[in-house]
Amino acid sequence: MNAAQGLTRRDAVGYLAGITTGIAGLGASGTALAATQWRAYTYNAVATVTAVKGLNALFEAIQKETQSELSVRLNLGGTLPIAATNITQAVADNVVQLGDDAFFVGSVPVGGIVRLPMFLPRRADFEKAWHAAAPYLRADYAKKNVVVLGRYIFPENVMWSRKKLTSLADIAGQKIRVISPEQAEFIKLLGGIPVTLGTSEVAAGIDRGVIDGALTASSGYGHVWRDLLKYSYRLNVSFVDSLILVNKDAWDKLTPEQRTKVQALVDEHTKRMTAAMAAEDGEITKKLAEGGMVITEPSAADLAEAERRITPYWKEWGEKRPAAQEALLKVRTAGGR
Repeated sequence: MNAAQGLTRRDAVGYLAGITTGIAGLGASGTALAATQWRAYTYNAVATVTAVKGLNALFEAIQKETQSELSVRLNLGGTLPIAATNITQAVADNVVQLGDDAFFVGSVPVGGIVRLPMFLPRRADFEKAWHAAAPYLRADYAKKNVVVLGRYIFPENVMWSRKKLTSLADIAGQKIRVISPEQAEFIKLLGGIPVTLGTSEVAAGIDRGVIDGALTASSGYGHVWRDLLKYSYRLNVSFVDSLILVNKDAWDKLTPEQRTKVQALVDEHTKRMTAAMAAEDGEITKKLAEGGMVITEPSAADLAEAERRITPYWKEWGEKRPAAQEALLKVRTAGGR
């Protein structure tokens, strides 16, 4: 566990237990009395993943701390007619007041810097780089009338497939689901075929052969899709951040005291969510192996070859996005790249 997170493994495990029991009270403890009711939407399609449990715990805490002056109701991915790639726009348009968005890079390209494939291999580097990029990210969102309240981070996003995938060479020809242009470029460079699908569409996509596999973390959806997948190739393409976004008009309607409470709770819970997923990721991977999943760590040669192929893209990414050059330089400095 990264000490910078400020949470011990015991804290993380305790958080996992706490959020499991805390969800039941949401919506039954005076929601109707709330002076302000927000609708929230997440790309996450399964209520049992730690990210969704954490969001529900956050929203329950918001209702409690504001004494029901603010209530937030979470809608899972696929339950509203909002594509995963359109969550940022839905928040900007106030279709939903709060969004949990991991598919935002198409709307706010500067957010793709920290997700450049194999660019920030350690979470500590990712954290430093994210904070370096954050002012630019927030400024771009402000232009859309959206406030970035915070973010949580998934563990290593690795490759999963129903087809043999135990080396870099096995990626060639496989249709792999990605969530950003940066991931797509990496898959293409390795001879694969990138396919963008919302989280709620992946299981059906694998079952129908639309895709062969996906990029995700064990504590993300590796465990959820375990019955559809046979191989996990543990090449960390990147860490993935999921943003907590709120419509600025809705945010400004809250009192200063309410905004202070909500911001503090978002900071607290997103840190816990990140730590909890990091704590469980290795254990879930081990259980998947025990259940028959073929788990393969990349060889040193494969890691070197993957980085050799993708390194030129880091520079090309910035050249194609002049407006992000300043942010890219600061991120490279912060991340030691």
